[in-house]
Amino acid sequence: MSFLKNKLFAITVIAACAIPCWSQAQNSSLKNQLALATVADGWLVSPTEARDFKGEEAYNEPPALRPRAVVPLIDILKPEAVADLKVKAPFAIAVLFKSQADAAIDPATFKVMYGAFKIDITSRITKFVKVTKDGFSLENAQIPSGKHRLTMQVMDEKQRVAERELRVEVE
Repeated sequence: MSFLKNKLFAITVIAACAIPCWSQAQNSSLKNQLALATVADGWLVSPTEARDFKGEEAYNEPPALRPRAVVPLIDILKPEAVADLKVKAPFAIAVLFKSQADAAIDPATFKVMYGAFKIDITSRITKFVKVTKDGFSLENAQIPSGKHRLTMQVMDEKQRVAERELRVEVE
């Protein structure tokens, strides 16, 4: 009986380890399919996506640590940084890109990912604004009430990546 319990435990452990790998592969495929989902005109993130893609869960995660090096920078001008960043929708988002002296920003590499699953919502922003080597400004970002995390990325001509998170709580 003890032998059978040990075998059952081993099978349970193996299955527990395999499921996240399979799930992650499925999420990757699912992520690409869902990134192209249509939303009501003017919305960057729909209320359903905020719930389904765990916008509030992502808001509460600590930011990823990145190694410091000579990389481009992303400055968020709007909404202005305050301790408990609460905004009313629609709100303005203004971003400034800062390149290093040896390589300019490549605006074609700009990406915006939403929530814990990092769903690509870049096309939803670029349909309203032109992203340049200097950044962009969006006057009416429509996001439902709740806590949200937008992760922005851009690369320079030397393929160095800048990444910055915008965490907002929409009232």
